[in-house]
Amino acid sequence: MENKDCLEIIFIRHAETDYDDWQGRDPSDGELTARGEEQCNELGEKLKELPIDAYITSSLLRAFKTAVGVCKAKGDEPLLEICPELIECGCTPGYFGCSEEYLNCYYKNTRLCESLYGSGKHSFPCATKEDNDIRAQKVIDYIKKRFTFGERVAVFSHHGMLEHLIPTALGVEPHVFRFSLKNVSVTAVSFCSDGNVVLRCVNI
Repeated sequence: MENKDCLEIIFIRHAETDYDDWQGRDPSDGELTARGEEQCNELGEKLKELPIDAYITSSLLRAFKTAVGVCKAKGDEPLLEICPELIECGCTPGYFGCSEEYLNCYYKNTRLCESLYGSGKHSFPCATKEDNDIRAQKVIDYIKKRFTFGERVAVFSHHGMLEHLIPTALGVEPHVFRFSLKNVSVTAVSFCSDGNVVLRCVNI
């Protein structure tokens, strides 16, 4: 459960989503289905006893609600950080997800991460492979700089973005080593003190 020689990231895909139910948000920002809500609760129960030092989520509602399911199961209401750079690839240009204020309605202990693009405003492209390669590298670099060996970080994102994040963490070219990720799947990558990077599990 704990490895002081590794920094571990667990990458989690959001729960089942209805893209016809976006309730006034951008159409790229779908709502969870009833089954998706159940999946959030089930995931929370599965991860309840796993030590996690930080929770970082996309600002799209489906990923945020999935993260909330895990945080609420912990019982101590851990801080949930919103990182718009984790949104799905190819979102509507100019849409960077829900605001901190909007997401606070679902979970109070929430705050916005710093911008990973060097300004106070979260603004970045996400249309092309190159855009998303850069985005993934910025997220991985941020986590590796902020956290250290012996810590575990949960990252909640989306199928397309995870297909950039996971290979980037492993140091391989995105879309050469492909991942097919189920709803609420968990994939773990460890950065070891000896310099090795280990894929611990895929899609469990």
